[in-house]
Amino acid sequence: MQTITVVGAGFSGLTTAYFLTKQGHKVRIREKTDRAGGLIKTIRTEHGLVETAANGLLNSVRLEAMCADIGVPLIPTRKEGRKRFIFRGKPKQVPLTLSDIGRMALRFGVSARALRPRQFETIANWGRRVIGPGATDYLLTPALGGIYAGDPERLSASLIFGRASLPDHLATNRPQKAKVRGTVAPQNGMQQLIDGLQNYLEKAGVVFDFNQDSTVRGGEPTLVCLSAHAAAEYLAPDAPAVSAALREIEMLSIATVTCFYATNAAKLNGFGCLFPRDQGFRARGVLFNDSIFTGRGPAHAETWIFGGALDPGVVKLTDAEFADLIASEREKFYGRKDQPLETYVTRWPNALPHYSIEFEKVLTTLPALPDNISLVGNYLGRIGLAKILERAAVVAELCGQSVSAG
Repeated sequence: MQTITVVGAGFSGLTTAYFLTKQGHKVRIREKTDRAGGLIKTIRTEHGLVETAANGLLNSVRLEAMCADIGVPLIPTRKEGRKRFIFRGKPKQVPLTLSDIGRMALRFGVSARALRPRQFETIANWGRRVIGPGATDYLLTPALGGIYAGDPERLSASLIFGRASLPDHLATNRPQKAKVRGTVAPQNGMQQLIDGLQNYLEKAGVVFDFNQDSTVRGGEPTLVCLSAHAAAEYLAPDAPAVSAALREIEMLSIATVTCFYATNAAKLNGFGCLFPRDQGFRARGVLFNDSIFTGRGPAHAETWIFGGALDPGVVKLTDAEFADLIASEREKFYGRKDQPLETYVTRWPNALPHYSIEFEKVLTTLPALPDNISLVGNYLGRIGLAKILERAAVVAELCGQSVSAG
């Protein structure tokens, strides 16, 4: 039986290997670091859990089935954790004025065709045209900024709303909604999902080669599950045109700071709060970890998120500078000071692709790959773990069919 090589042991690589294994294929995973998981890691502290990347993922039928299969139970968002806030003078669930709402309602009265994004139209321009300036500035752009970390004056509306004309070799499925809606997470943090996948794959006979750089070997079936720039480097010898295109993708840097506070500290029950740029915060938003999922304490935990297209240099701040910055912004947010019990800083330079107009142009003209190579990652027109999972399933099926036919 021919071995299929998966390059990268992050979430993309592990889920791709899982779907290949379920089809009965022999799989080998090559990873240049000494661990699986990529950006995802859970740190256990005396005060609670620290997630170095995503704290959960959107639920879907495919996710539920996979987690049941690998023995990783999922927990839903707590009832109080379903509330989302946007700061406009203060945290608000509805940050729009009556005037903003009225203008938005009038603009939504046009034809469905007029609501569609135009080719190479930015999110900011689409928002002003379709929902009005108030809803754009205090609802649309902070919400999308929290997901994409991009510049609204450059973010592609077509990419974000799934209307871009992408090549067939970038095809994926939309996640099928599960009975439990919204964000879910493993009981013991996201590391439990990584460990569950790795344990399942090892028992199924998948070989993990850690601390190894990989190269394409003589036309063998290979699924490249790396970041855009790492994939570009890997593909340079065998797919130079694709490699050159991927090198053009702008990558954004992110920093997250998880702070633990005493249980009597100021807090807001909800999922989190996003900050429009004119509200005076450097943070893009803050998550209320122990309000979102059970078992994230015992202390009160918040994760402050910085960086992205509008603040690329923030990852250069020292831990002490981050602590001072959060103390200032948190006092403005709550109107009182609280001393943190502990602070954990995570910096991810060049972690996320900028879903910009320039990026849309790269993707819509991305050359085809050699028949034996496929890509899985967050830079292929869909961002978020749930959508990466769907892409992994599609690519694994197509690759498996090709191997079987060969």
